[in-house]
Amino acid sequence: MIIDLSHILLISSSVIIFGIIVKWLGGTIWNKLNENENLKYEFITIIAHKFRTPLTQIKWLTEGMAMSEQDGLKKQGLNDIHHSTQQLIDLTGTLVELTDSDNATRNSYTFERINICDLVHSVVETFKKTFHEKNIFLAISCSNPEIFANIDKPRIEFVLQTIIQNAVTYSPPGRNVEVAIAFEKRKTVITISDNGIGIDAKDIKKIFTKFFRTANAQKTDTEGFGVGLYLAQAIVRRHNGRINVFSEGIDRGATFQIIVPMVK
Repeated sequence: MIIDLSHILLISSSVIIFGIIVKWLGGTIWNKLNENENLKYEFITIIAHKFRTPLTQIKWLTEGMAMSEQDGLKKQGLNDIHHSTQQLIDLTGTLVELTDSDNATRNSYTFERINICDLVHSVVETFKKTFHEKNIFLAISCSNPEIFANIDKPRIEFVLQTIIQNAVTYSPPGRNVEVAIAFEKRKTVITISDNGIGIDAKDIKKIFTKFFRTANAQKTDTEGFGVGLYLAQAIVRRHNGRINVFSEGIDRGATFQIIVPMVK
């Protein structure tokens, strides 16, 4: 298959334009949340329904082109476009989840018996490159390989991805992140600990509030929306579970515990 460089540039430009639009609209509208709550949901609806389809088309196209491309440099470029497009698709998914979270019930979840150790390992695997690039040491342990829970797999994956991503984002290079899976009193407990920027005591109670971000977090990562932990808590609660958070303060790291009922 012959790849036209102008074709690749067109695709790249489309991805970049979508990214710019998302960030510009997001920043503008999020600053007006206190003025107009309805505007927020209109924005989310536009993002979800207007952007997802063309982004998915770009993703499929670049994936097919990359599979056929023989030139290593062009292949890497196509893979980079594919990865960036997937990130934007994931963003629209997060925004859809945000609107759904206020109205969703357990009936809208699809529960299945899942091996939690296997699930956590598969999610952690997707972060290996990120950990390596940032020189963060990752340790993962499972007290028993046969720990099961009835969960909505994609949603619990989102919870794990959110908390692990935060651990990476808010940890300086050279620090450690630990993930441990255990069971206590018929509960599955997933503990994610880091040695990052930590959480001020006054912010602990607000950490799961929609759109809330600590001042320290805003300095470290200026692009967050403050919805990940809000969604994570909503999801875990619909699993009849809870998320605990502990921190000894600024620059003392943080520990999150995801707790859901265990099944045999």
